Amino acid sequence: MASFAASFAASNPSFTPSFNQYATEIRSLCSRAHTLSSSDFQSQTSELLNVMKIEARSCDDRKAAMKEYESIRNEVDRAALLGSSSSSSNASSSNSASNGNAAAKKRFLETNDKIEKQNATLERIQQSVAEIEDVGGEITTQLQSNREQIKKQQDRVKEVNTMSKYADSIAKKMSKWWA
Repeated sequence: MASFAASFAASNPSFTPSFNQYATEIRSLCSRAHTLSSSDFQSQTSELLNVMKIEARSCDDRKAAMKEYESIRNEVDRAALLGSSSSSSNASSSNSASNGNAAAKKRFLETNDKIEKQNATLERIQQSVAEIEDVGGEITTQLQSNREQIKKQQDRVKEVNTMSKYADSIAKKMSKWWA
């Protein structure tokens, strides 16, 4: 998932070069989270995340930049949990409480992944609904146009019908006069 997000950030021209650079630096830190102390990791990533959030406001596509920021922030949270769980389990592997914490962290990460998948599904559904609404609006506009055209044609038919009846009555009167 991190590789997809990294390729997305690098390939999105609406992000500023600084935004992309911060994303790359943060991902690099995440990949090395298990080698850094928890406080070092938190201080480095929090500063970069703050600057990145500000930089997201100057991107052409702010909404996409903020989504990318949130994605990276989630990666940092995961890396912090995984880094702290690996260091705590190494320090006290015999302690059952740390095993319980590791299991809880694992459940948290799994739940977080499920929520991200559900959010992605909801976003796709919202996009589909928006597209359906757009198509529905276009259909309604087209139907209104067709309705107006049909009304004009009905009016023309009535006018021709009226003229035809008038011509018929004149022809009948003339036939009486000639007969």
